[in-house]
Amino acid sequence: MPPDLSIVIVAYRCRDALADCLMSIESHSGNLATETIVVDNAGRDGTAEMVRERFGWVRLIANARNRGFAAANNQGLVLAAGRNVLFLNPDTVVHAGALEVLVRTLDGDPHVGACGPQLLNADGSIQPSARRFPTLAALLHQYTPLRALRFLKGAYRRYKMADFDFRTPADVDSLMGAALCVPQRVLAEVGIMDERFFVYLEEVDLCRRIREAGHRIRFEPSGRLTHLGGVSAASATANVLFCRSLFRYLRKHGGPFRGAAMVFALRLGMFLREAALLVGNLIAALVLLLVGRTARAQRRLAGAASAARFLCRDGWLMFLKA
Repeated sequence: MPPDLSIVIVAYRCRDALADCLMSIESHSGNLATETIVVDNAGRDGTAEMVRERFGWVRLIANARNRGFAAANNQGLVLAAGRNVLFLNPDTVVHAGALEVLVRTLDGDPHVGACGPQLLNADGSIQPSARRFPTLAALLHQYTPLRALRFLKGAYRRYKMADFDFRTPADVDSLMGAALCVPQRVLAEVGIMDERFFVYLEEVDLCRRIREAGHRIRFEPSGRLTHLGGVSAASATANVLFCRSLFRYLRKHGGPFRGAAMVFALRLGMFLREAALLVGNLIAALVLLLVGRTARAQRRLAGAASAARFLCRDGWLMFLKA
């Protein structure tokens, strides 16, 4: 008999968080037959050694180089023998009963193609973990000067599901990849993760393919996990990688012409936003210096420096391989 659940965890420079995650899995697997596969993506922080020494029941893949999040998950899938697969971030802590809820949700309805639990912040507050598929209107509000004008705010709020309390079971467009559970039969139908997404948006792409194949995506808050977030990635690098994936997603699902037009509009808006921030922060810093507000002026200068980095470096790096 295959296991009820294969848990695939991709780790990158998060040894301590991963240890907590694995201990929570060991404590809260309940009556399920589970297996856990960890892919260490060349973090070189002792993660692989820690797993070997402390968690002998875990199947370990230790990569010699960082292959990216989607590709590393696919490596774990090769070994996964479970009826269902849970893609789980290493900075999560599994609560009692959560894994059983996910398996029961998938096994109980053949039309459900993926499900995810309620995610909690470290302080116990609810972390929004589902979104509608991104639209150009929502993205223009989020990443361009239109945000300051509050233009297209309604589209942005719909995208972020600001009208949802995240306490109620519901069908959704996509779930956060921190804890995404998918039956093996669905992955066999729609395909594995698209490795052209090095990191970010790979779970949105997968959820979209699942939805387009006629399956439902289910948010099930009776299962709970704590998700710390932001453990592995430095912010500047993360922003570049996120935008690369975003542009790739828009091209893939928008079509050759519409997708290219969406990317162009978003790129232009991003540059206009950062140019406005650069000028605005420099003017504000000058005024603050003239009136003796040195500390506030320094914060404005830091903002100007960040905008300058985008215009001169990061804004161009994010277009490479996008």
